[in-house]
Amino acid sequence: MFDIGGSLAAARKGQRLTLADVERMTRLRGKYLAALEENAFDALPARVYARAFLRTYADALGLDAERFAEEFDEQVPEQEEELEAPQLRAAYRVPRLTARVAIAGLVVLAAGGAFAWSSFQPHSIAPLAPPPAAHAQVVRHIPPAVTGKTRVRPKHYQLVVHAVGASCWVLARRGGAGGPVLYVGTLAPGKTLRFSPRVWLRLGAPTAVRVYRGQERWHWRTASPVDLTA
Repeated sequence: MFDIGGSLAAARKGQRLTLADVERMTRLRGKYLAALEENAFDALPARVYARAFLRTYADALGLDAERFAEEFDEQVPEQEEELEAPQLRAAYRVPRLTARVAIAGLVVLAAGGAFAWSSFQPHSIAPLAPPPAAHAQVVRHIPPAVTGKTRVRPKHYQLVVHAVGASCWVLARRGGAGGPVLYVGTLAPGKTLRFSPRVWLRLGAPTAVRVYRGQERWHWRTASPVDLTA
């Protein structure tokens, strides 16, 4: 049987991340992350919360969140309950099809409640967001590759991350989201990080930083975490 919690713990330790690091990345409480790693799903508020938190945790580690969700469904099957109409409790039960539709609606509402509940936990980093292309305000000006008959070779500028006005949690990996960790920590206001080309970044507070590479500039207006590969 696939060990859900053991796989999460092994991936986290392999990336040299602590539970506190993942707590900042996902805004999920450390005690719930620990419960997921121990397969103690009953320690979470409800099954729908456990499933949602599991997907968030797996995605933060760069794992296949869908596979973890499917394994969870197989190991912790949902208990289907038949609903009764309160006003007709003594007369008859609600038809089975209607009960299933009502249960599906409750699951959707509970999933929304899980997201809202997690969003109001007292942590500094918002839930994971879509890739930054949807939010990034990018200013680009790249010199032409050819001038007359002379080919100009592009320069490989360093990627510079500079914090302005507030702190920003930063995770940097070589080559892509699954690459080795180059840096993980909080970048204080006025401080700067520099990386060689081909680096993947996750920025916890993108409005607090400016990213530069040569004549390329990146800045964001969203408060949700974003990912950037440059």
